[in-house]
This record gives sequence, C-alpha cells and structure tokens, in this order.
Amino acid sequence: MKRKSNLPSGARPVGNDKARINSLRGESPFVIKPLLQFAPEAESDGAVAIELVWIAHVKRSLWKVEYLAEGAVSWIVCDVEKVDSVTIKDNEFKRFRALLKGLKPGSAFEYRVSIAGQQVFAASAKTPPGSGCKTTVALFGDFADGDPEATKVAKGAYKANADMVILVGDVVYNNGLYGEYRKHFDPVYNGDGERGAPIGRSVVTAAVPGNHDVRVPDRFDFIQHASDADLFAFFRIFRHPNNGPKLDADVLSKMVERERDGQKLLKLYGPDFIKLSNYYFRQGDSFWVMLDANEYLDWRNPDLHKWLEKALAKGADCTWKFVCFHQPGFNSDAKYKTDTRMRVLSPIFEASGVDIVFSGHCHFYERSYPLKYKIKSGKAGRKLNPEGTMVLDKVFDGDKNNKPQGVIYIVSGAGGLLVTKGMRPSSHGKVESSFKIGDRKNSFTVLSLDGKVLTLRQVDTAGGEVDKFLIDKN
Repeated sequence: MKRKSNLPSGARPVGNDKARINSLRGESPFVIKPLLQFAPEAESDGAVAIELVWIAHVKRSLWKVEYLAEGAVSWIVCDVEKVDSVTIKDNEFKRFRALLKGLKPGSAFEYRVSIAGQQVFAASAKTPPGSGCKTTVALFGDFADGDPEATKVAKGAYKANADMVILVGDVVYNNGLYGEYRKHFDPVYNGDGERGAPIGRSVVTAAVPGNHDVRVPDRFDFIQHASDADLFAFFRIFRHPNNGPKLDADVLSKMVERERDGQKLLKLYGPDFIKLSNYYFRQGDSFWVMLDANEYLDWRNPDLHKWLEKALAKGADCTWKFVCFHQPGFNSDAKYKTDTRMRVLSPIFEASGVDIVFSGHCHFYERSYPLKYKIKSGKAGRKLNPEGTMVLDKVFDGDKNNKPQGVIYIVSGAGGLLVTKGMRPSSHGKVESSFKIGDRKNSFTVLSLDGKVLTLRQVDTAGGEVDKFLIDKN
C-alpha cells in the first residue's frame, strides 16, 4: 500500500515571492498562523515581552508587524526576524518571530501582520497578569488528533478567558509532523468559525513535548515524513525561555542512544535540544517548571537533578509552584500505570514546595490524593521505575480541609480522543494514589490563582464540573 506523504496541502515551492503573493487570492499565506508565546528575552521595570511566532513561505523583508498597547495612540512597528527554515520536498518553511516589547502585565493590546503592505492577520490579545493579580490558566493535553471533541475543548478553554494556556504534551498526533500541526492543531487551536477557537493568537501558550510530539514514524504508519526536516515540528513551532539544562554531550549521547526517537532528535538538534524542551518561567505569583519526560531522557541523572533543584529554587519567593510534564508517575491507566519512572523526582518536588504536578498521556482526567513518595534505598530505588512507599493525605478534601500535606498530581489528558470504554479506570479500578477520575467526558483544567487561594476546576465541554478543589495558604 502506498504511504501518504505528510506535506501540507497548499504548500508552495520555493520561487518568486511577488508571484506567490499575487496567487494568494484569499488563501492564508501561513503554514502555521501567528502564535503568542513567552519571549526568551527578559524585560525590566515590570514590563512584559511577548513573542509572536509563525511559519510561512514569504521572505522576511516583505513582512511587517505592528502593535498597539492599551492606552496608546500610535502603533509600534517591531522587527521581524527569520529564526530559521527547513526545506521539505522542495518547499521552504521559514520560521519568523516578532518581539512585542514594553507591554504592561495584565493589559490588552492589538497587533496586525502585513505582507508587502497588505494586511493578512490581525488580533486582539492580552498579557498575563503581574504579581498580586488574579490569574486564570487553562491546561489540557492529548489534543490535536482530529477528534471533533477537540474543537469543543478549544472553544471551552477560550470561553474560560484564561490569561495563559499550558499544553501538557501530545500536542498533535500521530508523529508531530508539520502537516499534522497544519491539519489538526492550527485550525482548531488558532482557528475561526465552527472548527476552532482563536486561543493561540490571543493568549500566551507554553507547552511540553509528549511521546507523539517526538515520534519518528515507522514503516507501518500510513502518514510518512517527507524527510528528516519534517520531524519534531514541536521544536520549531514553540519557542521557550532559554534556561534549560546543559548536559555533557557524551553523557547525553549515552542517555538517548537506546531510543530511536532520541537518537534522531540529537542528530538534528544537537545536545542543546534538551534546553528547548526543559525550561521555567515566572508568571505573577506562580512559578512553572516544564520538563521533557520522554523516554530518551533519564531523570535519574544527578546533573538533571541539580538543574531541577536550582530551577525550583528560583521560584522560592512565589506563592505557587507547579511542574508540568507529559507522562505521569501516578495514574490509573491500564496501559501506563506501570510506567512510574517520573516518580524519581517526587522527593525533589516535595523538598522544593511544589503544589501541583500536571501531566497528560492518559486520555482522561485524574486527581491524586496529596502524597509524599519515599524512594527505597539501594538497587530498588535506582531502577528505571523506582520502588518506594507513598504516604497519602486522605484528610484533605479541597473544601473544608484545604491544606494538603503533599504534592497533588493531576492528569489532564482529556483534550481529544478519550480512553476506550473497556480501558476506563472507572471500569477496571483505580490505583492506590487516585482520589478522583473523570474518564467519560472530554474536559480541560481551569486553574484560578487569587493571592494565597488556589481553585482548580475540571470542566467538561458542556460547562459542567468534573472536579473542583481549593487550596488555601492563608
């Protein structure tokens, strides 16, 4: 059977830009439309810098980006930078960015994008709030797989009026290719009309990579990558703060050589690829550490531990600390509950005062009891899936008792295709650490931070509550 190419429809071969512009005729010039992200550059004096990232074919000199800050009377023109480009089957995919500087925290702004004087994109957006202000975060994973329910998740998250969106991995299916982003992510997460919602253009997004985001297709896949340049689109569509760990090249090579996907990633991006998928940022009164939990990284490595401890220490003055990675160490998934390797980091989370760890991977919602995990000494604790004992806080109910003794682990992987009926945890049973399961409806997490009070709601696509709890640090 002939395998289908992944090359995005509507892609234009490298050629004359003027002819390409004249041939648009209302068609989007973008491979991936502008997506708001945190800028790698830090601002001073309490200002906020937002980065606009997009992928297209038209050369840099023809683009123009302008923005209008809240309360301003004139538009500011910002530089457009070509970050890099890849060529896939004679089609050049150029990645561009524009830095919107000097914005106030929690303020509205407008921006517009033009090609050769012709406006091709415009949006209204907002910056995340600063310290001391209430913040709302929408969070979900396992999203852009083509399932119609993903559109409902996107629309629901957009209606939540979030100040920031976190994607906890498996952003697209099945192999993280450019065409899959164009087909299933861009029209839904940054879309218009019935199929999508304009989240990506109006709210800052941060993401971690899941296993499908870094997967190299095998010969049995119907969709094939056109070339190596077609792989790992996650690492070009998303740009994050440049503060990830740096490992010795030989150490990293030995770590990833057992995994085909890791070998290919190392070949294409070099040892600095881990700085692109592991990072941290401060947002208002909260501190976020984002980790790559894919199998090519071994989080037993002491140098990775040191980086994580130092990263979490940078948020010591924040009221709230959160960690995100794709594959959860505690879950009731029949397929994944024996994959417990990320538990090796639990003692670091506890010692660093992490409040909640968010993951995806399992296609449902799950909340653990607040827990503390003690790794066994000796060989048992040094296994890839470490052995240990857990202490569960069964007094915490998130209502009358709202001071948890331990870290809460949330799985929010109900963004797309749900776990099949026969594999539901509610049917075959929960693990010891599990407090709440929501495996029958698509849903997303809404996190509200108001001073020292945190409220987490898991909301289904009809607006109903799957779960709700409160943490009060007063």
